[in-house]
Amino acid sequence: VLSATLNFERANAALGRYFSPDIKDEIENSDPAFAGQEPKDMRVAVMFTDLISFTQTSESMDPKEVLRLLSEYQTIMVDCIFKSGGTVDKFIGDAVMANFGTPRSYGNDAQNAFDCAVMMHHRINEWNRERQLSGLDPINHRVGIHYGDCVVGNMGSEQRIEFAVIGDTVNVASRICDACKQNDTDFLISGEIAKLIVNPYPTEIVKNADIRGRTEPIDLIKIYLPTT
Repeated sequence: VLSATLNFERANAALGRYFSPDIKDEIENSDPAFAGQEPKDMRVAVMFTDLISFTQTSESMDPKEVLRLLSEYQTIMVDCIFKSGGTVDKFIGDAVMANFGTPRSYGNDAQNAFDCAVMMHHRINEWNRERQLSGLDPINHRVGIHYGDCVVGNMGSEQRIEFAVIGDTVNVASRICDACKQNDTDFLISGEIAKLIVNPYPTEIVKNADIRGRTEPIDLIKIYLPTT
């Protein structure tokens, strides 16, 4: 009984790391064999975020302050991702990777990813107002989103298994986030995402943009969100 209880708690904790509470409950109630599922092909929206000028900012900070900053930022990101029906894939330093459409599709995964990025923008503005009252510098981040085919499922060894999303779509989403630097923006989406969403905000198309590590260029769209 103790062994079964410990296994359940481990599985419950692992699910809670990645999935929003409603998705976690659904997996627990309807799919007890989730941990043993084989990877499968899915169409997924993938988002990357990272903090702007984080290296320079952190140089003048105490390590504990850096950890506190990252923790506050990641808490905001995870809350927005979960509220938008997304899945937290991983934290990579000051970057966050999330996907929308796993472990099942909501039918509007591209829109959910886009709306999540907008929610993040508003939440960071609120956070910065609080930081300003405390005499702290504002924090800003970049966002890149792409949509396409991925391999989704539990991957790894018997010692360590992770729910993962891999494929060219993931690589392109990461490069799109990086491309914000060269395109003087903090919010870029691919043309694939743009085809699938309703966007009320001003945009600017970057035609045939070169993506590092990819031979074929793609269209990117700058999104201009309100500054306040």
